[in-house]
Amino acid sequence: MSSEKTVTNIAIRSAYDSIALVLGEKGRDIIFRNAHLYSVLENPPDYTWDRNYSNDEQANIYREVIDLVGKVGAQGILRRMGYGNVETAVIKYKVLDSIKDLPPEEKIKKCFEFSQTILNKGRVLVDDKGLPALDVFDCLTCSDVKSSKPYCAQYAGGLQFMADWTFGRGKYHVIEEKCFAIGNDTCLFALKPR
Repeated sequence: MSSEKTVTNIAIRSAYDSIALVLGEKGRDIIFRNAHLYSVLENPPDYTWDRNYSNDEQANIYREVIDLVGKVGAQGILRRMGYGNVETAVIKYKVLDSIKDLPPEEKIKKCFEFSQTILNKGRVLVDDKGLPALDVFDCLTCSDVKSSKPYCAQYAGGLQFMADWTFGRGKYHVIEEKCFAIGNDTCLFALKPR
């Protein structure tokens, strides 16, 4: 992993806020202390596009959640964290206001592109129905993990919020179709009609 600063303040702040929502402030503090991100606890970053964190630091947050609650329990928490991260950025900080009035098909593609930009990982693909998918071929969450089920729930959660925001709740479900943790060569997130 790299110590190069490629992760945005918005990604770390969203994790900070959503962990507190799911696990409480004490749970959040334990995770950030164990991840050696004391500076975030002392002075949480603003919701900006500045890249002040490394992939290692971001991955350590997710690993600490898993270490705290276990692999199985972490999946629901991480999905909720991902959903909350994006929900906070979009609703509270209005980071996608410039695309909110686009037609749904164009809006969801822009949402997936936004995810790729904020994560600074992967690439956006478009299927034969015109729906976007996020191919995270450089996933950090499951790089050293073996699992019988897809593992990268935080990405799926964030993309799920975008699908709900674009189409309304319940129209599409974001599924991780491929995952390094189950032996695939990438982590691939796709929209599926419900």
